[in-house]
Amino acid sequence: MRHIDEIIIHTTATSPNWRAGHPTADKVAEVRRWHVDDNGWSDIGYHFLIDRDGTVAPGRPVARAGAHVRGHNATSIAISLFGGRGSSAADMFADNFTPEQDRALRDLIADLQTKHPGAKKVSGHNEYANKACPGFNVKRWLKSAKPRTSPAQSSTVQASAASAAAATGTAISALSALDSVAQYIVLGFAGVVVVGALWIMRERLRRWARGDR
Repeated sequence: MRHIDEIIIHTTATSPNWRAGHPTADKVAEVRRWHVDDNGWSDIGYHFLIDRDGTVAPGRPVARAGAHVRGHNATSIAISLFGGRGSSAADMFADNFTPEQDRALRDLIADLQTKHPGAKKVSGHNEYANKACPGFNVKRWLKSAKPRTSPAQSSTVQASAASAAAATGTAISALSALDSVAQYIVLGFAGVVVVGALWIMRERLRRWARGDR
């Protein structure tokens, strides 16, 4: 296995809707065709590619040196993001790529650094060539906050909502089998439970806003 000491980020320089509706594997195959048929390389130059929805696809095997930055291929891993057409080196990540790509890229880097502890350096292609690629400043992006899920996607908020719904459903089921006095008692109990669940949801929303998940 070759020694890895760096991860270098690239862009495919394709439009945001390029080959929309096609599976990621088809997009990777097209980029491979460019590199093999048009450039005369033995394989796609990148080791991994990340689609607009965050799907991570393999490219050239990591065991083989890539073809992406002259003078740095032997000891690096190349990751390319779909998109980035018309971007500049000074752009922000979000100007050209999606939050799903942001999360997937961070997760992939962390995974690769676990597998290759020597790969502490993460760079952009534009640090080695007079190019816009990958369409943002990698060092600045690494220091920025990881995109967060929306409140609706938060597992803690979803759990609170489920608790409130379950309590309401249970109360309604029990209500039909009771007399009027008992129904008032059950309704009162259900109200307390629902209010409690809503209070918990509010607290979890506050935690989410602080960045706690």
